[in-house]
Amino acid sequence: MDETIKTLIVEDDAINRKLLELLLEKYCPEIEVIGVATTSLDFIDLQFKKNPDLLLLDIHLGENKNTLDVLSEIKDFTSEIIIISSDESYAVKAINQYRVAGYITKPIEVLDFKRIINNAIEAVRLKKTNKNSALGLSENLIALSTSKNIEFIRVKDILYLEADGKYTVFHLTDGKDKVVSKNLGEYEKILSGQIFFRIHHKYIVNLQKVVNINRADGSYCHLTNGKSLSIAKRRHESLRKFLHL
Repeated sequence: MDETIKTLIVEDDAINRKLLELLLEKYCPEIEVIGVATTSLDFIDLQFKKNPDLLLLDIHLGENKNTLDVLSEIKDFTSEIIIISSDESYAVKAINQYRVAGYITKPIEVLDFKRIINNAIEAVRLKKTNKNSALGLSENLIALSTSKNIEFIRVKDILYLEADGKYTVFHLTDGKDKVVSKNLGEYEKILSGQIFFRIHHKYIVNLQKVVNINRADGSYCHLTNGKSLSIAKRRHESLRKFLHL
């Protein structure tokens, strides 16, 4: 039997909380609600105590600080995040800056809810498979499901990952490319905390394959294979901190 997906609900409205719990009970038996937070302090406390696999997150909790502000303050954040909000104005920011797996607008449409929740469940299970498999631990491999088969790639053989619509292209040190039918954000979560950094909405690089970073004329990573990749302006400060500069 598959392990349940530990889920934290962050919602200050009692009616919306109850609706979420009913929808999850009816349509998502894999979900186990391990806590409910109604304030940002509750959110932070439960996040660290419970370490959920999945967050169902309202943006506004009736406080000056919204939950996206809280996300920006939490380090080593590994939970899958689904925003459930009546405010659509934060959608682009949430998806681009906070690695959000889905954005559901209120009132909730059941079909959208089921689809986005199921996608998040799949992402959690893939992440756990890569983290917990004996091969992944002993040989530092990552499993890639291509159009033909499942391949195990050594992490150290990855030069960089490139977004191609809903697909991700793995560029390897031997010059080969592997195309996988998952978006780049999924692999950002899987590879987080290792030697990989997302320098651009289109690229994640293996920092061990970076020869230098050119800051004279724009910002670029120069890789060991001679390839140069642009670094997005909004990623400059995060990269500097990541490199302890």
